Amino acid sequence: MERLHWVRHRCQTLFAGDSGRGWYSAADGLPNKYSLDAHCSPHRVSGKRRMVLAHNGPHQHEYEGVSKSYKGNAIRTTKYRFLTFIPMNLFQQFHRAANLYFLFLALLNWVPVVEAFQKEITMIPLVVVLTVIAIKDALEDYRRYLFDKKVNNNVAQVFCG
Repeated sequence: MERLHWVRHRCQTLFAGDSGRGWYSAADGLPNKYSLDAHCSPHRVSGKRRMVLAHNGPHQHEYEGVSKSYKGNAIRTTKYRFLTFIPMNLFQQFHRAANLYFLFLALLNWVPVVEAFQKEITMIPLVVVLTVIAIKDALEDYRRYLFDKKVNNNVAQVFCG
């Protein structure tokens, strides 16, 4: 029952013009055979057309011209790049309250009036925790990179008419 409510809502938003996404209109003069519900009107007229070009065959030149404007379909689930690892990792680590607390204590110990221990000793726990978490994040991100590489290099079969 919930699925029908979603279909009815989707039909209403599509026909109201609220969404830029949606169905493609049928070719000129052909009826639209893809109505989903009795409440949906099959008279959706839109200027959008969908063009699918094979990578090889007689339309190779057209494919190369059209495909330059689109991004590739490679999967990338890694969080970091080589140059952005340290700044992004530190930014994410200092969103944790415990790390902010230890940073506050280390900075407070640099004030001569409040200094309780040696300055370097109070920074050791923070540096150790940040280093261990950074190594763990780097290993996880490297595993994601290897998995993405494996998925992106899978062989796919393409059937052309």
